[in-house]
Amino acid sequence: MTDEPERPSAGTESVRERGADGTVRAQYDWAATPPPIAVAETVAVALDRKATAFEPLYESVDPDALDALVQSKASSATPGEVTVTFPVADRQVTVHGSGEVVVHADFHGR
Repeated sequence: MTDEPERPSAGTESVRERGADGTVRAQYDWAATPPPIAVAETVAVALDRKATAFEPLYESVDPDALDALVQSKASSATPGEVTVTFPVADRQVTVHGSGEVVVHADFHGR
C-alpha cells in the first residue's frame, strides 16, 4: 500500500485516505453502503487484505445493531453525531453517523 488515496468503491462518497500513522479514513453514504459493509471494506484497505481474510465483523460487533444505530440517526430529522468504536482485527474502528469510518493502526486492546 502507498500513501496515495485509493479509488472509492461504489458506495464511497470520497476517496479513502491513509495517514502517515497508518490510520485509514473513508466517507460513505449510508443510503448506498450499509455501515457493516463500509467497516469491512475500510478494514480490508487498512490491512491490505480481502475482507474475507480477517475475522467476521459479528465477532466484534452486532452488524444489525450497528446498522440500526447508525442508520436511525442518519435518517433522523435532527441527526445527532453517533459514534461507535470497537476492535476488529487488532485495529480500532470508529463509525460516525456522518458516514465516516476510521480504522486506527496498531490497536491491541482486546
